[in-house]
Amino acid sequence: MARDGQGLDLSDASDGVIAALDFVTQEWLSFGKRFADFIAAADKEEKCLMLPLVAASLVLSMYSPEGHAAAARYAARAKAMSAGANVREQIWLAAIEAWVAGDDDRSLEHFRKIVAEWPRDLLAGKLAQLLAFNRGDAETLLDVGERLAKANADNRFVWAMYAFGLEECNRIDEAEAAAREGLAMDRRDPWAHHAVAHCLEARGRMPEGVAFLEEMSDTWKDCNSFMYTHNWWHLALFLIDLDRTDEALVLYDKRVWGVWKEFCEDQINAVSLLARLELRGVDVGDRWADVATYLKPRLHEHFSPFLDLQYLYGLARAGEQSAVTEMLASLEDRAERAKPFEREAWADCAVPAAHGLAAHAKGQHAEAARLLGQAVPHLQSIGGSIAQRSLFGAIHLDALIRAEWNDAAMALLQADEKERPTVPWTKRALAGLYRRVGRTEQALGAEYQAEQLARQYRAPLPRTTGATP
Repeated sequence: MARDGQGLDLSDASDGVIAALDFVTQEWLSFGKRFADFIAAADKEEKCLMLPLVAASLVLSMYSPEGHAAAARYAARAKAMSAGANVREQIWLAAIEAWVAGDDDRSLEHFRKIVAEWPRDLLAGKLAQLLAFNRGDAETLLDVGERLAKANADNRFVWAMYAFGLEECNRIDEAEAAAREGLAMDRRDPWAHHAVAHCLEARGRMPEGVAFLEEMSDTWKDCNSFMYTHNWWHLALFLIDLDRTDEALVLYDKRVWGVWKEFCEDQINAVSLLARLELRGVDVGDRWADVATYLKPRLHEHFSPFLDLQYLYGLARAGEQSAVTEMLASLEDRAERAKPFEREAWADCAVPAAHGLAAHAKGQHAEAARLLGQAVPHLQSIGGSIAQRSLFGAIHLDALIRAEWNDAAMALLQADEKERPTVPWTKRALAGLYRRVGRTEQALGAEYQAEQLARQYRAPLPRTTGATP
């Protein structure tokens, strides 16, 4: 029986099939963009079911109706080739069929089984982590990464996968060490750069984050649009926390928005960054209108509550009220149809959060604070990373401050300051609340600390942020 480059048995595999699978594994794990040749090979393959199965996973990860329909066709072709499939390939087929059917929970179980029995299957591991990520399952994200790292310690890709699981479980120091282990093997791994960025952001090490990502950015030119825009997005977050919002807005225009405007991941990077800039008082001009053009077709997709909430907020900030009303009704319908394992994400979190985000966009801050307060305890269930989900917490905090719910806002700000004591904006916001409640001495202290930090952070424009992609 033939084997691929990971030493995994393949049924009915020619040399061309093996080469295609080895190529797509490398390309996927390095977040490349040269998938057209693989898709062409998968479209032609008539014997080995692994090619259409991997092609199905690729298009499923696009989270679009067109991708879903293509995945169903690939799954049907793989089923027709499955008579002589080995056990691992049969489980792959079951995982893809479950994903196509909307049973992500079952699909994740199948991919986890593959990782447990064949930990050299790095693509199965990547998909298991993706599905775990989409449901906020940090423990599974870590378990998969740990299994892969133990079985493939000489492979630089697995260290970043392991690191991300550690970071999402708040094991920050271990996560950074694991990511840097992979970078010691090859500095070009964008997922390792991403993991380090998460760790530095979590610790409030913003100047180091800017320097690190700037140093690594020369390696991103061959990344797909998600990885390219997302690592620049992380750099923008550091700049925002350093009071360098003008530079972050330049990054939005030059690096974050405009690579592939039709892609969902690029869209949520744009929504999240514009929202964070506005929360820090930046006038983003007419940029919301451009983003909303690409969000309007997504009102009824509901592939992920994490994606949906950002689509909705982008539409609301663009003033697309009829689209927002239609999407809210559609979200409520989706929540009513949620499977038992989905109910927390859709019913307990997405519905109140969506209404809260819509209220915030309209300036109804007390209503936004109330509804987002209902959703916040359930945020992890919608998926996304800790850093990405923090957007919703930031909007909730803004609503609390503007609604003058002082005690609740102060508790959140004090917790934020304890976790990341190096952010000037947090201290300024605390100072404003202290003044509002008559605690003048504490306000003066917080203002002084904010100014001292801001002085430390004033620096020239980073060398690449304003460059043309």
